[in-house]
Amino acid sequence: QWTRRGSQSIHYDCAVGAVGAEAPILLLNGFGVGSFHWHRNMEELAASTERDVWAMDYLGQGSSWPLECNDGLAESEQGLRYSIDDWLDQTEEFIEEVVLPRSGANVSKVCLVGNSLGGLIAAHLAARKKSLVASLVLLNATPLWGGNLPGWDARLPGPAFPRWVGRQLFDAIRSPGSITDLLQRTYADASRLGDLPQRIRQVTDESSGGHAAFASILWARPATAGNLYDALKRTQCEVLLLYGKEDPWCSPAFGRAAMQVITACNLGRRARSEYVQLSPCGHCPHHEAPEVTNAVLERWFNGDDTLTPSMLPNQRGRGDKASSLPARPEGPSDIVKTRHQEVPEEDPQARRTEVLAEVVPPSEYQAVTLADRILVQLV
Repeated sequence: QWTRRGSQSIHYDCAVGAVGAEAPILLLNGFGVGSFHWHRNMEELAASTERDVWAMDYLGQGSSWPLECNDGLAESEQGLRYSIDDWLDQTEEFIEEVVLPRSGANVSKVCLVGNSLGGLIAAHLAARKKSLVASLVLLNATPLWGGNLPGWDARLPGPAFPRWVGRQLFDAIRSPGSITDLLQRTYADASRLGDLPQRIRQVTDESSGGHAAFASILWARPATAGNLYDALKRTQCEVLLLYGKEDPWCSPAFGRAAMQVITACNLGRRARSEYVQLSPCGHCPHHEAPEVTNAVLERWFNGDDTLTPSMLPNQRGRGDKASSLPARPEGPSDIVKTRHQEVPEEDPQARRTEVLAEVVPPSEYQAVTLADRILVQLV
């Protein structure tokens, strides 16, 4: 635990890499989960990249809460606001106060990997603190965040009506049936969920501030610095987009629009950028297809420029051989296949799912359709 500002208990996890390695990796999860959503990635990435790999729960989610939390009424909660700007501040402080002091003496930057909401936070931090971020990886990043409902500035304790709304909606959305239904819609292959619905329900049961936090989240304003595309315009580090193609929320249209911005703003500085698409895969590729995601991230952080079959993981205990993977195809896009299986301790009988990883060529993301433009503008 990290005690932030003397009144907040922030939960984090760390998988230790090589001593004195390069910039550590910080994994930023999406909304409603916590660092446990990265349990299929942390140890593997630490071993393959030889970097420390960190994950942190945002205040008001997972296992991070104000000390002596009492659903918005405790002294430690007064004036708190659960907004993206506040989570952005928390992330910056975590890097400066926890991650970098425990890294090598010559390490001054981190690599950010963000999924969904975490991707938006990562992009804004890379734009705001250029001296702090060496590399940015976005996994189905949400383009916008913040309900911005009228009548309250989202700072606790809050008026009676927002608190009532927060209580009703929080209890409804965290019911076991609602959690499972939402996740099944979010993943292309629901058999990959494992114990995730139970983990999400568990952390909401253990918290003492969920109703007030949910109300604050609904009323909080969007990021002061704008949306995802505004942040990407100001980002100067290398950027990898890794998107699940079957995501019902952040569809490929948003990935193509993001890559257009990155490419347009990258003409003068020549920072490395790439757009990799996984299919079939939904909103959380790191959890739904961890082996191929880990292979792509290893390739990226080790400085390799192309996706090749030799970089994909062999399947443990299944008799698969690296040579059984298809050779790199000719043409503008690099395509490889890997089969991943459920984490053994969660579902020993899980079926295999074949996932295609494709480096999307410029011809695809430069040809944004009218439907893409309308969708992005509406959001």
